[in-house]
Amino acid sequence: MEKIAFLDLEASGLGPASWPIEVGWCFDDGAPETMLIRPVEEWPCEAWDDHAASLHGLAYDALKTSGLSVGEVCARLNQALEGAAVYSDAPDWDGFWLYRLFVAAGVRQRFSLHDFGDLLSELPPQTVSAAVAEAKISSPHRHRAREDVLHMKKIFDLATARANPS
Repeated sequence: MEKIAFLDLEASGLGPASWPIEVGWCFDDGAPETMLIRPVEEWPCEAWDDHAASLHGLAYDALKTSGLSVGEVCARLNQALEGAAVYSDAPDWDGFWLYRLFVAAGVRQRFSLHDFGDLLSELPPQTVSAAVAEAKISSPHRHRAREDVLHMKKIFDLATARANPS
């Protein structure tokens, strides 16, 4: 069976010129990993959205000084996630930002992104709803990559435990 991983990206905003600023992932049996992403020159500063920054709490200057290069980030993502079933709760946006990231690095992405909802689609809806409600309290969504992948992992763990009690 493929390893299951949860992935989340934070970004400069939600517009068509937005770009990734943080990426995080977590395997269903592991701890989360995150990386800040140093912006590249071709990503427009105008795509920095102050409202998005108020949600994720990251400063542009911090990304410039503490972020990893797009090449380093892509290499690490490919190394960690190749061969895994990778799930996102916002695959359209996260896929867009992954595309921007890998194009900027000139590297081919070696994993596919899937919709987190598809992972839970075989479980009874009431089981998933109960897991989502409990995860909102015990592991809330925070608009940071680490917390958001842990939120998905918590929903998955709770839903699968409820569906398959031992």
